[in-house]
Amino acid sequence: ELCSRVTSNSPILQASCQLESAGPHRRTASDTMESATRPAQAVGAQEAQAEAAPTRVVSLLGAATETLYRLGLDSKLVGRSHECDFPPQCLALPCVSRPRLDVDAPSKEIDMVVRGHSAAGESSYLLDPDQMATLGPDLIITQDQCRVCAVTPADVESSGRCANVRQLVLKPVTLADCIDAVSTIADVMGVHGRGVALRHTLESRMERIAELVAGVAPRARPRVALLEWCEPIMGCGYWIPELVSLAGGEALHCPPPGGATPTISFDALVASAPDIVVFALCGFGVTRSATEIQNAWGAAQIATLSRICHDRVFVVDGNYLVNRSGPRVVESAEALAEVIHPALLGHFGHFGTELLSTLRGALVLAGSGASTGRATIPPVPVSEVTPASAASFDVVGADAVDGASAPLPTLGPDAAVAAQLECMRADDMLRAFALNSAANQARWCAPERFEAVLKSHGDFKRLLAEPATVGAVAVTGGGRLATVVVSLPATAEASAVALLWTMVAEVPEVGAPVVWRTEKVGSG
Repeated sequence: ELCSRVTSNSPILQASCQLESAGPHRRTASDTMESATRPAQAVGAQEAQAEAAPTRVVSLLGAATETLYRLGLDSKLVGRSHECDFPPQCLALPCVSRPRLDVDAPSKEIDMVVRGHSAAGESSYLLDPDQMATLGPDLIITQDQCRVCAVTPADVESSGRCANVRQLVLKPVTLADCIDAVSTIADVMGVHGRGVALRHTLESRMERIAELVAGVAPRARPRVALLEWCEPIMGCGYWIPELVSLAGGEALHCPPPGGATPTISFDALVASAPDIVVFALCGFGVTRSATEIQNAWGAAQIATLSRICHDRVFVVDGNYLVNRSGPRVVESAEALAEVIHPALLGHFGHFGTELLSTLRGALVLAGSGASTGRATIPPVPVSEVTPASAASFDVVGADAVDGASAPLPTLGPDAAVAAQLECMRADDMLRAFALNSAANQARWCAPERFEAVLKSHGDFKRLLAEPATVGAVAVTGGGRLATVVVSLPATAEASAVALLWTMVAEVPEVGAPVVWRTEKVGSG
């Protein structure tokens, strides 16, 4: 089904459409569990062909920047985002964006700031409108898959100066979408043949991975817990479970293909008894990852995990591999095949380099003072009078108000969760959908998609038919953020489950009272 479109009153080319579950759960620390997606298409192909091929491109997505270089179109690039750092030559291009957070802060602090931005419906990045205007692009490539990962179309439009410049909006959520994006970019740039050739190369390499894995894989696929973040602990989502599968493993702590990354607890990780654990911390190199894991978990938890996995715990460069949707998804699958199958360890040349190490080796390397990963100087964060953080943002949602004077919600977050559960059990999906936060509703797209994912996901499906217990509540962020534990008992067919509702206080419409709404749900 064709999801691409060019709006009649907007210069935006939509590369794919996908529904993000959110309801009752990153790629981000704040996005919700997402549902199945539709495949990406060659965006507005007929419309794009009717226009002259772009000659001045600003890429705000690292994967797109890399794709343009691989297509031999680097001469068309005139600007990049701060996240675009590969190939290294692109660093000579003017940078047009800055983060609204300190990328060198600890994992937990980064997560808190990102959650604050997301719950408030805000971006984690700002564009430099003057620089954009100076560059005079005739095409801006951005993404609408994750507002935490990169600059979004809304960020471009809100900047004002380039709101009328044509945008190619990519939305890769599955592995097929990542490969489709190569064709999409090539077609929009007027080099269809190059796109066909690059796509064929990538697909052939993935077929080779599958063939090699089939020759060495045990009858039962090794169970792999790939973690995208360490504090809080996050499983894997979007195209990453498919990478694990391609590499011959069974991904744990993940949604169906295309779904967003869930948050889990250490106890849930241990209880799942993975055969292999792979840390692929988003944006972090191997030594930075090792330092973050050590600081967040401590020696005791690391030892527990190593014992369960018989020391099969690995760290990959989460900036170079796994987390980007560009051509390097192939190298990512190769690296995962190396760690999943001992017979392939080092076969593709990744293990033993700065891209892939055992956790034990990474900890030794970090302890020696060595630093691996991106060699560029981290971008200076935007200085704001009131930076968003879990401690500073107040009422969030559809209509924010002055946090200093805004009243707290009358009903507690546990009552709001109970109300949503009651609507779900009564099959009143319109009301259940409405009890999600404004940002969460936008990620879901529609009540019908909300319902479809609930009925297709194992634990969420149980909430529609089984009595759940609303338990412990923790309120933070000046009374504007909360978590609520919801438990499902063990049955003859299923184990006991603990889910963690993240709630935000928001004003659903002008003049309405402050209420609690569901921002995401993950494993407790």
